[in-house]
This record gives sequence, structure tokens and C-alpha cells, in this order.
Amino acid sequence: MHILITDSGVGGLSVCAYAERLLRHHDPEEPVRLTYVNASPENDFGYNSMGSRKEKSEYFDRFLRIVYDRYSPDSIYIACNTLSVLMKDTPFVRNGEAPVRGIVETGVNLVLRDLARFPESAVVIFGTVTTIEEQAYPDSLIEAGISEARIISHACPGLADTISEDRRGLKAASEIGQHVRAAIEKLDPSTSSCLVYLACTHYGYRKELFMAAFADAGFQAEILNPNEYATDELFASLGVDLRDDGRDKRVDVEVVSRYRIPETALETLTYFLEGISLPTVHALRNFTHLPDLF
Repeated sequence: MHILITDSGVGGLSVCAYAERLLRHHDPEEPVRLTYVNASPENDFGYNSMGSRKEKSEYFDRFLRIVYDRYSPDSIYIACNTLSVLMKDTPFVRNGEAPVRGIVETGVNLVLRDLARFPESAVVIFGTVTTIEEQAYPDSLIEAGISEARIISHACPGLADTISEDRRGLKAASEIGQHVRAAIEKLDPSTSSCLVYLACTHYGYRKELFMAAFADAGFQAEILNPNEYATDELFASLGVDLRDDGRDKRVDVEVVSRYRIPETALETLTYFLEGISLPTVHALRNFTHLPDLF
């Protein structure tokens, strides 16, 4: 089985890393190959930099068609909130040209699960400008019966780039602290605890900084990072039977990018991922550079 994972940038590599770790410790019925393809056209120009929604959707549809024709995956997982929001607008997805799942669906299921555990809790959603403007999470949660009053959304412009370029985390901690304080101001004053959902794959790398920022503000917060749960849902949806026989398996991982990933980002991501999946780190450090990919 061949699974293609994609994100607008390299934040979604954590999903690839968790997938490799899960497969390494389990024995699927058939070998699984993982290909991570960076869907961003340039290092400093991604989907959040594009103009209209129509432009973004048309570009993403073109990307999906090209990578599907090139790699022929059995399944595509969109490990990107921005692109998961856009995917329903693409003819590729609407026409069912290949099995495609997105992290927004994973995230909504995760939030609903934990809101059921904490029925009095509010939920604070942090995401990119596009993700927050699209209201995908609030709309889905409200449709599922969650009161709108319990849902707070907050956009964090530029935070994903800061996280990928800031190995020490000092600038990231400062920016996260500012965003957390701004989000808390939107909460009902009587609220003292909340669920915090990280609706950007980059944010999960700094989960501990979000937790610390809420603690500093006197809030009890449970941080929900969908990157950690995406692979369980993905393999369940594909009907992949994973059995742990106590032996590590070799999993083929490839990372592909149209642009050369900057060394700063490579170093930072190596730091984040080496405790999860060394094969993913190796694939990242030896990524396939295809300037004419799409």
C-alpha cells in the first residue's frame, strides 16, 4: 500500500513521522510505503499568500492531479488544515478520483471526543488566517450540537514560519504567549479551564509552549494536537489491520519538495522529529528536490 501525505510546507511531516512509528511497531497485512510531498510552490510563498479562494482551490486541484498521476498512491492524506478546508472545492476530490482524507475531519472528531469528556469546557482553536476565516471547525462543531458560545477561534499570522525557523523556541514562545493572551480575552470571564485545539500542523511542534502560556495566565488547558491522532484514524479508515508482534519493521519513507528546504528549517525539524521517527528525519535530510514537480 502506498500512502501520500501532503501539507502546504513541511509542518505535516510530523504526521508522516507518527505514521512511520506506528507502522514500524506493527505488522500490516501488506507493506506500506509513505511519500510526503510538500504542496507549497515556494519557501516564502504558500497558499496563505495567494489571493482568492478560487485561486487557491484551482492551484491545489492542479497539484493533486499531478502528484496522483506521478505517484499513483492508494490513498492521500492532507495533513494541512488550510488545504483540508480547500479540498472540498477541488474537482479532484469532489469527483472521487482517489481516496482523500483531511486533517480537519480528524480534528473535529478529536474535539468532539474531548468535549464529550468535558461537557462544561470551552474550546479555543488556534490556526492560520485561512483556516480561521473559513470557520471550518466552528461550523462543524455547531452542526454536531456544540453551542457557539463554547467555541473561540484565533488566527496566528506568521506563527507557522516562526516555529519552523526557531529551534531554540524563544521567538515562538513570545508569539505564542501573545496569541494565548489575546484568545483568553475572548473567553467568558468565568472560564478557568478549556480545551485548546492546534489547527495547524506546525503548532503541534510547540505544544508545550501553548501549555506553558495558558498556565502562566492561570488557566488549566488540555492541548489537542491532531498530528498525534491522524494516523490511527487514517489506517482505521483504510481498513489496515495493525498487529504488534514485538519486532520493528522497515518502512520506506520519501520526502519530496519543489523548492530546496532551507537548512534552518531542516535543522529545526530534525530537532522536532528525531525523537519520533529517525527514518522520517533521514528522508527529510535527503529529500527529493523536484523543481518541475508542479
